[in-house]
Amino acid sequence: MSDNSFQARFLAMGDVSVSAYILTHYHQLGMSNDEFLLYLQLKNQIEHNHDINTGQLAKQLGWSTEKINQLIEQMHTKGFADYVSQHDEQGRVATSIDFSPLLTKVMQTSGNYTATTAGERVASEGAVVAETAENNDQPTRSDIFNMIEQEFGRPLSSMELSTVKDWFDIDHFRPDFIKAALQEAVMNQALSLRYIETILVSWQKKNYHSLNDVYDERKNRQQYKQANTDATPQVNTDIDIMNLDLNNL
Repeated sequence: MSDNSFQARFLAMGDVSVSAYILTHYHQLGMSNDEFLLYLQLKNQIEHNHDINTGQLAKQLGWSTEKINQLIEQMHTKGFADYVSQHDEQGRVATSIDFSPLLTKVMQTSGNYTATTAGERVASEGAVVAETAENNDQPTRSDIFNMIEQEFGRPLSSMELSTVKDWFDIDHFRPDFIKAALQEAVMNQALSLRYIETILVSWQKKNYHSLNDVYDERKNRQQYKQANTDATPQVNTDIDIMNLDLNNL
């Protein structure tokens, strides 16, 4: 192969336009590394071929088609992409992917996360939802998804991903509270999203302002358990009941 031939093919491949903001902040937006890499590959296919070829993506990335389909579904569930059906030149229906929701999410979260109380967030109808981990030491969405999957020991299902997404977009639970609730679930050996959500709702109803409120509750609960344990009468179990003198009891 001549250098000129390679140069011609190289130039013919063209470029892929990627937002510098997404490139810099995809973790803060809740994208994993695998999702971002797949996003770049999908964007390349869409810009140059218009059609999605998961078989070709699997070959390029060294992944299975099952993993690619799962990641695409995750990006759809997290609100990064929509499915678009359109007719090709032969009149057949083909499904493509539209990443406009990702750009919308960038516009909605271009600011600092304000650490308000649950009551204030409810009163404002969730007006403050943007998050910036660098400024507030808040876990990002991606951090939360990864923490939960690590504790569960498996990838989250589409329904579970949707539930956690709703914690951010509908319930507006603070990321550090979600992390603390996950820790509570681990300590109580009750790993389920329902249990974690019950804890978060409880803290929201108590209008906790910070993690200090959570830690104080945990400390008080431990002290209560310790006090009850200390108050339990000690019973001598080292007794030979066969030689027990009932008259001396």
